[in-house]
Amino acid sequence: MKMKNYLHTLLALSFILCNQLNAQDQVVHLLEPSRDGQKQQILQIGENNGVKILAMASCKRCVPAAFVHNLEASKASGKLIYGGSGIYVIPYDENSYVAVAPQTPAVAIGEGIWETFLYANFFSTDKAKVAGMTKNKVEAWAINFSKQIMTGGVGAQAVDSKSNLYYPAGKELHNGESFNSVTIDITKGKEIRLNFPNGYGERYSYMAELSKVLEVDVYDVGGNRREYMFVESPLSIIWGRYSSGSGLGKSTWGAHEKFNYFHKDQKVIRNLLVSKEAQDKIDTKLAGWSLKAKEYTEKTYAAKVAKDIKSRRLPAKGVSNADLEKQATIAAKSWANQYNWEETITKAYFTSNDWSIYRNALTGAQLGRRISGVIVMKRKDGKCSFHHATFAQQYNGSGYQKVFTEGIVPGQNILECTYTN
Repeated sequence: MKMKNYLHTLLALSFILCNQLNAQDQVVHLLEPSRDGQKQQILQIGENNGVKILAMASCKRCVPAAFVHNLEASKASGKLIYGGSGIYVIPYDENSYVAVAPQTPAVAIGEGIWETFLYANFFSTDKAKVAGMTKNKVEAWAINFSKQIMTGGVGAQAVDSKSNLYYPAGKELHNGESFNSVTIDITKGKEIRLNFPNGYGERYSYMAELSKVLEVDVYDVGGNRREYMFVESPLSIIWGRYSSGSGLGKSTWGAHEKFNYFHKDQKVIRNLLVSKEAQDKIDTKLAGWSLKAKEYTEKTYAAKVAKDIKSRRLPAKGVSNADLEKQATIAAKSWANQYNWEETITKAYFTSNDWSIYRNALTGAQLGRRISGVIVMKRKDGKCSFHHATFAQQYNGSGYQKVFTEGIVPGQNILECTYTN
């Protein structure tokens, strides 16, 4: 949340312009002197072209220090707050103000708890109040004020549960742009549309199976982005992205994964920003969902693999020639030894119904012939498997040479050994 900067307008202001604010002069006393060394100022609060302005100067014809109404800060705090050049002017009571420029953290009202300040001052129409104030008291008050906002002590606003307006914890949401709020349209069991104020948006599709398993509605942005929305309730949505691994259902939630949080109640978001415990709870929740999804996916995949193994059979035999099949088996064993296969080759045969001739591309002379087949193996786990392969024979002009393995198709096809005989 950044204060709107109207300084390009205000630089042209003189105190003569302040007389047009439809406001009466007030004399205020300063704890710290102004830039010109004065500890008494003329203050006016009014409007100029529809913009609320607080202005102060040492004399009626002096160039004023002018501060513009900060709508976001006022909404966050429930107070009429003015700001400019990184300074917040905050009502202290009915006739006094605190003015501070936060240094650490250098965040806006409602985005963090202040710790240190570049500037702190106090001014009031009551000179006795100023006399009883110190810079340390001003800073302590400002720190407590920022803390109350973040922990819900002030700035309470009614939450419209039917609205589609949500506040994000992490505000940088699209191409480096930051937003204080977004709209999220949820079509339960179908899709989510995340809409940014700049006109862009994202669409997430419902993941029915994993939603049932995790007992929370899950939506996937799709592609290879590995980004998900977990809708805990109409008020609360967790966004998660896998920076490593293969995404939900295939990877666990590690230290490098990222999350964001959207809620309709801005107080919840503020509390989250200053509560490591609350942040850790979300991280733990995502880790639990991730593990549960992975275990389910692996179990489901294992069951499917087992079912496939039980129903799998060897491909039908094509060309049948005992001598050539014997040569193919020897060639397959040679290939396996060359590439250090752990499996034991039991046989090889041909699946095509005929050989195909291959020739020299320039002369057309026959170089040999090739045929599709399979290599059957026994595995160390007691199962059997087969590889699809290509066998070939070179042609020497008068006949064909011994069968050799020209190549294999990657990936074993596991089956029960009963069906390999």
